[in-house]
Amino acid sequence: MSAEIVRPGGDPDELVPAAGGIGATIRAQDDDGEAFALAFMGKLLRLRGVRIDREHFLTAELRRRRVAEDVIARAVADRPAAAGVAAEVLDDVARHSIAFETKKSATMAFAAGLPGGFALVGTVPADIAQYYVHAFRVMQKLAYLYGWQSFLDDCHEVDDETLGELGAFLGVMLGVAGASTALTGFANNVARPALQKQLAGKALTQTAYYPLVKQTLKRVGVQINKQIFARTVTKVVPLVGGIVSGGLTYASLRAGSGRLMEHLRTLPPAFPAPATEA
Repeated sequence: MSAEIVRPGGDPDELVPAAGGIGATIRAQDDDGEAFALAFMGKLLRLRGVRIDREHFLTAELRRRRVAEDVIARAVADRPAAAGVAAEVLDDVARHSIAFETKKSATMAFAAGLPGGFALVGTVPADIAQYYVHAFRVMQKLAYLYGWQSFLDDCHEVDDETLGELGAFLGVMLGVAGASTALTGFANNVARPALQKQLAGKALTQTAYYPLVKQTLKRVGVQINKQIFARTVTKVVPLVGGIVSGGLTYASLRAGSGRLMEHLRTLPPAFPAPATEA
């Protein structure tokens, strides 16, 4: 698909191709936000450097905080809170992880490490692509600290449930309505092994919380689309460039990451193991 925008000073009915190939119009994209979000995330997750290795991350960060090796091993095998890692330690790692990723995003230093740059889903503007690369990196780090298991064992094969789960995480970061409730739905299943067994092999569309996931993905897709569309317009109206780009820098990612951290801290996977848990 090729994007079209109105030529500045021209006839509003006269459309010209917009650099980046982002879709026929922003309205058409809004109508299919869920599909766009799934496509965008699926391609983004194939980029080298997006995936965070859960075992390596937890081991390295907990060792830096002088956590005992046997506790680290249990944290990796199960989850940090169940292994007895103090909440203060997890919060400290979380804050440092947010600071690290937001600084990298602000300078776009990570872009140099990706073959071919950040071209994906047509040619998404580099500043937007790198923003979401770092958003996915920080959401994985926060998730692993607060009790979630690995999302991306194989970056080239991401199933619908994983995309829906990551979409809920991203929705919380972006402040999308309903995303917190959708993420809580996932968390309750992660924290309850009996339900996990019941859901094994069950399609995401058959779960009770799928309607919330669907709406979250649609709103995430709409929001990403609008950012891409706005950034494409700035190539025609350079004066706006600094304003739009400024909204996707350090402050924006830091705020979204903080929002996600605070929500994850309240969900069951972040809680210590019950007395009856083996």
